[in-house]
Amino acid sequence: MRPLRTWQDIINDWAPELSAKLGRPVHEITSRGIGATDFSPFCFVEIREPCGKVTRFSLAFALIRPEQSVAAVFSEHCGYVEFDLLEDTAVVEIHEHFYMHQGNS
Repeated sequence: MRPLRTWQDIINDWAPELSAKLGRPVHEITSRGIGATDFSPFCFVEIREPCGKVTRFSLAFALIRPEQSVAAVFSEHCGYVEFDLLEDTAVVEIHEHFYMHQGNS
């Protein structure tokens, strides 16, 4: 994990990628930030390190800058965290789609 920065610094730095992901203009993202409606309760992010360590974030999405070997995870409950990506580190965005059968009782 990279040293922690303020949420506004991370938003400003990642604004172009956030704009593409969320479909909103950069100026709107830098002035208003991101909010609860930008996160899905069915989306998770896992950072899987080659040593076997897995860090999981719920209500989250990830952005990646491969040329800089860095990723940012944006989570509604855990804030915004940046990671230096070591070789063979996997950033996995999981979208759950499920059906729960309740039966006919």
